[in-house]
Parts: sequence; C-alpha cells; structure tokens
Amino acid sequence: MKITKPVLLLVLSGLLLPLRAQTAPDAPAPSDSGAPSPPRNIMPMTINHKPNPTNPPADLAGPIDKFFKTLKAGDYPTAYEGFLAGTKLGAQKEKMSVFISKTQEAFGIYGKLNDYEIYDNYSVGSNVIVLTYLTRHDLQPLRWRFIFYRPDKQWGLINMGFDDVLLDMLD
Repeated sequence: MKITKPVLLLVLSGLLLPLRAQTAPDAPAPSDSGAPSPPRNIMPMTINHKPNPTNPPADLAGPIDKFFKTLKAGDYPTAYEGFLAGTKLGAQKEKMSVFISKTQEAFGIYGKLNDYEIYDNYSVGSNVIVLTYLTRHDLQPLRWRFIFYRPDKQWGLINMGFDDVLLDMLD
C-alpha cells in the first residue's frame, strides 16, 4: 500500500507529543484570549549548532539504552513505565497512554525499531542536558529528544518527545 504525501503529513503531524512535567494534565495554558495555547514544540534544533554525538553520562545512558531495547522488543507500555518511573512525567498516566499509542502508530508507519544511536549531546548551563537520538526503522529514522535537569546531585527527566522531522538536521 502506497501512502500519499498529504495523508502521511496529516498522520505525522500528530506524532509529536511533548510530555511536560511543568503543566498539569488537564490545565489549559494561559493566554490573553482565554483559549489554550498550542503545545510548545520541544524538538527544533538550534541554528548553526554542530551535533556532538558523544555518549551521555552512564547514569543517563543506561536508562535510555534500556528504554530503546524494550521498545525494540515491542513492549511499549513497559518501556515507558520503566523509563518514566519516579518522574513527574510518569505520573501523567493519560499522557503516557497517548504517547504509547503514538509510538505504536509511528512504528506501524515506519516499521519496527532496528537500532538507535546518539545524534547530539549538549548542555544548557551546568544542570540541564539535552540528548537527541535517532532510531532506525525500515522506512526512515525517527528523532527522539530527552531533556534532563539536575536540581541537586541526581539527573531527572523533565521532558521528552519524538518526531519524524529531519530537515533541520540536514545542512
């Protein structure tokens, strides 16, 4: 079955679902008109940023490796529940459920996860680290972004997302 470009774009427009610990699951975002603001896209790359594909610290790399290996095995709920356990993101069960279904949908479109690799690793100050991974699928890769914050001595996941938009990575 051949998927037309407009249909593919429509389906893919719903793939990015940023999970934000800062927002209550049902709380509308503040705005002047009273209408909820659209979700903030956490995925754009910075302009003129050269990727740094170095491995993150072991205490971050281990859980990410386990997450991707569990996704590769096809056990999406276990992957997300394990990876998000103990985080504010993990407490947002409704969002996690939607994220699991979007992952299943994306893997249904692009094929099973074959492998993954670090694409970029950069810090924002000394207590925020942003990691970008690429997962390889039969049709094309997906881009995953993980944002960790260290309020004391331990890193904690504060945001994550994935998408299929790769154009801003190509120069």
